[in-house]
Amino acid sequence: MSLPAARPRLADLTGLALSATCLVHCLALPMLLLLAPALGHWIALPEWTHAAILLLALPAAAVAMRGGWRRHGHMAPPLTAAAGLVLLALGLAAHEGWIVFADAAAADRLFTSAGALGLTGAHLANWRLSHRH
Repeated sequence: MSLPAARPRLADLTGLALSATCLVHCLALPMLLLLAPALGHWIALPEWTHAAILLLALPAAAVAMRGGWRRHGHMAPPLTAAAGLVLLALGLAAHEGWIVFADAAAADRLFTSAGALGLTGAHLANWRLSHRH
């Protein structure tokens, strides 16, 4: 069964938006909290944010990467997306305490930021390769 051409494009756009949201959450929010500690109580996101982003990113990446691979045949974007998803899952595991690190908060930020960057790169590469054909 073939997906309509618009679905993988929408999935890439959704993946890019989710990756950008993840980066803002992981990088900008902690910087804002460092600069204005008094705002921490008003800006704090719910504990389920990490899991929700991962659960939304999984199907978006799967649809986008499958559709892109069918068009361009390059394996780099799907493999990079898979690595990004694994890193996001490791970030979630560190955040929830399922994996013990000396500094769980730093491990969470590192894994989640690297995963979001990997997913962003994968979606951008998939988009570029898909639109060359």
